[in-house]
Amino acid sequence: MKISIIHIGKGLLATALTLSLTSCDITNLDINTDPNKPASAALNLLLPPAELGALNIGVVGITSSSTTYSPGNFRSVVDNSSGFVGHMNSADDYNLTNNSYNGTWNAYYRNMQNVEQILRATTDGKNPYYRGIALALKAYAMGNMVDMFGDVPYSMAWQGNVDGTDRNVAFDKDSEIYEDLLKLCDQALAEFAKAQPVSVSGDFIGNGNATTWTRLTKTIKLRLLMNSRKGRANGNAELKAAFDAGGFITTSSQDFYYQYSKQISPQDDRHPWAISTYNAGNGFTYINHQLMGEMILNKDPRFGMYFFRQTDKVLDASNPTDRGTIPYGGTYIPTRPAFLAEYKRVFYNDKQDPTTDDIKFLAGIFGRDRGDNTGAPADGTLRTVPGAYPAGGLYGGREIAPKALTGSKDGATGNGIWPLIMSWNVKFYQVEAILDGTGVTGDARAIFETAMREQIASVTKFAQAADPKTPAPAAADITAYVNAWLALYDAAPSNQGKLNVVAKQIWFCSWGQGQEIWNLMRRTGYPVQGPFKQFSTGIQSPILKPGRQYALRLPYPAQEGNLNSNAAKYVSDIIFDRDPVFWDKVKVKWEF
Repeated sequence: MKISIIHIGKGLLATALTLSLTSCDITNLDINTDPNKPASAALNLLLPPAELGALNIGVVGITSSSTTYSPGNFRSVVDNSSGFVGHMNSADDYNLTNNSYNGTWNAYYRNMQNVEQILRATTDGKNPYYRGIALALKAYAMGNMVDMFGDVPYSMAWQGNVDGTDRNVAFDKDSEIYEDLLKLCDQALAEFAKAQPVSVSGDFIGNGNATTWTRLTKTIKLRLLMNSRKGRANGNAELKAAFDAGGFITTSSQDFYYQYSKQISPQDDRHPWAISTYNAGNGFTYINHQLMGEMILNKDPRFGMYFFRQTDKVLDASNPTDRGTIPYGGTYIPTRPAFLAEYKRVFYNDKQDPTTDDIKFLAGIFGRDRGDNTGAPADGTLRTVPGAYPAGGLYGGREIAPKALTGSKDGATGNGIWPLIMSWNVKFYQVEAILDGTGVTGDARAIFETAMREQIASVTKFAQAADPKTPAPAAADITAYVNAWLALYDAAPSNQGKLNVVAKQIWFCSWGQGQEIWNLMRRTGYPVQGPFKQFSTGIQSPILKPGRQYALRLPYPAQEGNLNSNAAKYVSDIIFDRDPVFWDKVKVKWEF
């Protein structure tokens, strides 16, 4: 039995069960009905794994059969998309192959089988809420799959267990799949408007509540419309209509997120980043210097909640051992001239150099610059690691003494979250839509401010739940930070310039939500390339020229090409850094 908890707002928090039924067959008489082998499962038993499977697309650690997490053993889309956008070292050199995502592809189609079983079992109209939930889950999960790969099997998928079915499943066009997913949302809303004759059980997202599911379905549809608006003839008009109609997630009490637990045995249900990090030696990848460094220079109130420092030792370049551990190319933060000059200006108004305590603090900001794919030394106990948010780790503010992580005695619980669609996400959608000329209306500046404040409050809430030592940021510090970003917004000379400012703030907000910022960058091209400095509105170029360009999609898996003749041309002909998904009209290209 695996216990997980899924939250949506303040509603039901319940356990999701992975059930295994066994039976003992003494004889095999086809004339008898074996009650232990029903032809179909009960809806309330199908629903928990269906919900879990739909949420698991792109994420390793919710329903993974493995009890350990190692980025070297598989490709997590959350981690890799965070690398694509410059948050961490995972895949930030775009060294992807057709073997990178076999597991992601296979897990998706396997996990979604329960959703399909619910849809097959509810065609008689007797269980509209179950059917509506399955339709909404399919729209959400399939949208993520299309956003990652483009054309995929859809209309003929999930029929491999039907006699006579051709195993060489055809691929559907990504644009046509999206049109159908929007229809699925409308169908789901119609189902939730009906009367459900018996109460829904096994629903760990919405507790069988039609109001909750209606709101979530409208939010899923809004997200689909947001992503696809440039790739559909009536994209902007339909997006405006959805915003005008309302009914989607608007407050933090309605947030849609996955809550990990503290459970380690019999199956580890902690946040995957915590599993990787809070063990002897630390197996987490490098966090990007720009992300951490700019948060320090910007006096970002989230810094200590995002990160935990393991050391205050300043490495000595004249020491052969230290020299082999210092990050490549003069990028080591405590001795990086450009950063120290910025630090002196920001914190001392150029009147004095950083103090010894400053340098020791900066020694704990141990990561890598974007695109640094040089070999990794034995520096696991030096690297900055994920903190209380979202990983459920430890608070790591400057007032906290650093310590090398050694395992279970570190005190990290791992009960972090995975943010799926938060109220602040939706507000950022609206700001983007207003500034990008879709016809959506509203006060973009005021909504931008609300979104920033809401996200900081959300980070604080979840960080304090994970590590009670986490202090709430001072109200004056939050206001000063928010006002600084509003000043950048006001200074931008055009709506596109303002959108780039907003996008850079979303970049900071998206720690632990890599796919959202990856989608934003492909939708808009923002944030643009820019220097590593205080209040930069750009993202640093890779320090070493990658062998490939920015990832516009994921490469198709070779395993599918070997097993499905219809997939072979996608494996051979589609180039992930050349061929975008249908809604990507920007085709981000980095200058190296």
